[in-house]
Amino acid sequence: MKENFKILKGLPSCGEMYISFPPNGYMEYSEGLAVEFVKKDGSKWVGNFARGNSNFIFACQLKDTEDIVIIAYGICYIVNLEDSNSFVEFGFDFNEVFQHNSTIIIIGEYSISIVKNKTEIIHFDSLCYGGIGEMKLEENQIVGILNDYDSSGNDIERSFILNLSNLEFKRINNKNKWWKIW
Repeated sequence: MKENFKILKGLPSCGEMYISFPPNGYMEYSEGLAVEFVKKDGSKWVGNFARGNSNFIFACQLKDTEDIVIIAYGICYIVNLEDSNSFVEFGFDFNEVFQHNSTIIIIGEYSISIVKNKTEIIHFDSLCYGGIGEMKLEENQIVGILNDYDSSGNDIERSFILNLSNLEFKRINNKNKWWKIW
């Protein structure tokens, strides 16, 4: 399959004006992540995507669609290759991606989003206070660690499993109990 997009090292110095994502105020004239798109008719356009709160950059085309997933330094955009006015934007701190079948699993500092297509996006928000770590894709599930705090303010780690078949999220309790019987 021919690549319909490419991440540029910067905004082009000549040619047509780029399109800002999102189209808002002062950010419109700041350089973010520049991506060149090639339409079916061969014409090209450049998107300038506002930056989020991480150093993570990612781009891929969703299977059987004209939609491109762009992660611009933490913010996720899903843009239609043929229609730059058709886009979705979410998140601000994404830093890892897993691809499973035709699904994109996007991991942030405290949340997970699962993208099946532009209209079917499932968010698991505010999963912990101290960050998500040690994620792995194992068979049909994502496993990892939720870094959190107990009621005394002590750091605790809880394992989690996200089943990709039924989208069930399960926290696995620590073996250490916070209470004692005297």
